[in-house]
Amino acid sequence: MATLDHYRILGVSPRATWEEIQRRYRALAWQFHPDHHPDDPEATAQFRLLVEAYEALRQTRSKPRRAAAQAYVRPRFRNKKQVFEEFFGIESSGAFLQQSPGADFRYDLQVPFLEAIRGLEIDIQVPRDLDCRQCQATGLAPGGTYQDCPDCQGRGRKGGPGLLRFGPLCERCQGLGKTSAQACSHCGGEGHVWETRRYHLRIPPGVEDGTRLRIAGEGGPGFRNGPPGNLEIIIHVEPHLFFTRVGNDLHCRLQVSFAKAALGGQVRVPTLDGGRDLDLPRGTQSGKVFRFEGGGAPGGPHQPPGDQVVEVVVTTPADLSPGQKAILEEFASLEREHLSGA
Repeated sequence: MATLDHYRILGVSPRATWEEIQRRYRALAWQFHPDHHPDDPEATAQFRLLVEAYEALRQTRSKPRRAAAQAYVRPRFRNKKQVFEEFFGIESSGAFLQQSPGADFRYDLQVPFLEAIRGLEIDIQVPRDLDCRQCQATGLAPGGTYQDCPDCQGRGRKGGPGLLRFGPLCERCQGLGKTSAQACSHCGGEGHVWETRRYHLRIPPGVEDGTRLRIAGEGGPGFRNGPPGNLEIIIHVEPHLFFTRVGNDLHCRLQVSFAKAALGGQVRVPTLDGGRDLDLPRGTQSGKVFRFEGGGAPGGPHQPPGDQVVEVVVTTPADLSPGQKAILEEFASLEREHLSGA
């Protein structure tokens, strides 16, 4: 059965149309699909929450329901004692409505490879779920008050006292047991609004793929004045066509011709700073590795920078001109004479 938590997970209002819910679900499901984050259990867990919320809303929307002004209730967790009290109809003193921290927000940031190596500053805009200032998160219109829900008589669930009290969550009050006669015009009675906030980030040089940056207190608001959650920015470093990062070393493959590898000489190697000359010795074989010390990613406070690792790949021409063919045939003939004389 759908609750306000399901709308929160999808980031839509309870008054959103089914088409709006579907569009939002498709966008979020694409963002957090396990195929896009094969090694990220948090993304998989978020995807499951989205599917569960969508299915609950789909089943609820397929049934007729009455519109009602509802106060927004943030999710809270119940322990065994609370479940026992609820099942047997023992009223608690309200201790289960204790403070709880707000949810952590996640933001995925794509960073180009070279900018991740050099560091950068960037502004991001993050949609946030904030308490409604107009009603102070109560969901009430000015001068409005709460009243016992007429559907569940203030119990929050359908059914009678004692064992019969353990019934389905009341759809009208979403388990709060209270409703507001007049909802806040700014938040529609939800007690919260979605706003976009800008953050200026300083990405340090050498940041790696999967790095998490945390901004404390910028997540969801806490329940009953509990501490707010945090905003976690997940860095996703885009792959590079030439460089591959291994630790702080930058690996690359340099293609050279057969003639250059055989005769040796200088070749130009792309680097983070533009380029650098490499002296190839005569007879360089394919797979030969050279190092440019300090030419990799910058290290940490107590860590030296990495190296640039250059692997030589000797290429063989597929299409030969008549002149090239003649030279190679002469080379082959001289090679045969040399071997026969040996």
